Amino acid sequence: MTENLLDEHLKTPINEPFGINAYSYGAQLFMWLGIFSACFFLAQFVSGLIIIGYYKSVDIKQIAANPSNLNVLRYAQILASLFSFLLPALIFSKLKEQSFMRYADADKGFQPVFIVLIPLLLIAIYPAIDASFFINKLMPWNGWRKDFQDEYKAIVDGLLKDDSIFVFVLNFLTIAAVPAVCEEWIFRGTLQKLLTEKLNIHLAVFFASVFFSLIHFEFSGFLPRIILGMFLGYLFYYSGSLWAGIFAHVLNNGTQVVFMYLNNKGIYKMDVDHPEMPKTWELIAYTLVFVGLWYLFYHFAQKRKNSTFA
Repeated sequence: MTENLLDEHLKTPINEPFGINAYSYGAQLFMWLGIFSACFFLAQFVSGLIIIGYYKSVDIKQIAANPSNLNVLRYAQILASLFSFLLPALIFSKLKEQSFMRYADADKGFQPVFIVLIPLLLIAIYPAIDASFFINKLMPWNGWRKDFQDEYKAIVDGLLKDDSIFVFVLNFLTIAAVPAVCEEWIFRGTLQKLLTEKLNIHLAVFFASVFFSLIHFEFSGFLPRIILGMFLGYLFYYSGSLWAGIFAHVLNNGTQVVFMYLNNKGIYKMDVDHPEMPKTWELIAYTLVFVGLWYLFYHFAQKRKNSTFA
């Protein structure tokens, strides 16, 4: 009788938490930060060695002043994005759940209608982001790390000066596609997802967006990047798919690459150094359009969720 009971007990599956889920929430948050920090600083160190080894210089402004010889810098930037953001996201996702695609909701697509709605939402939110640049100038952090901001601007300007089609494709990968995939996976797919386990969605989106903006170390765009991050965070949450945020992020970054390419070709002229504050009526009009578009986005997102659980 006792042996039979023991056999039945051994056959009964034990629902033990998988991986790091067995640890406390605080421990998991600390693990996320540790994995991210280790990968981030190691990636920056290695990419720095590549740049110094090839260019024999640590002067980024001097390196960026020669646009015809920046391909190694581009490759180093791509590697830095992959190992700084994507690698820790994949490691943490694997520790949280056996499938890193499933944990980050990267195993789900998004509705075809979002291909139209997301670009329109981006256009509608741009005036608010532009206005936040001017508000950011009034904040005490605007002048922090001015040396880093100058180097960052020199790199971007240098990378975008060439007008060849090959460099355009390489720039699109370096500045738009690769960073979008990697940053969304780490900040929305893992950090925001982890924060929602203890916080409501609004706080989770906000704190993930603040960290997303901080880690760029470019404080002249600190507030605009928070707004963009929150927009991407809500897209991810309500669509239920990481690819919705990635799509929007690629469009946002890619717009800069495309317009600078057209500017270099003389097809479209733009004054990137002297942006204008949006007029009040523009802010109001675009905000109303954004609210209407967001209602449509939310409607289609909820419709999909309801059909999924029906």
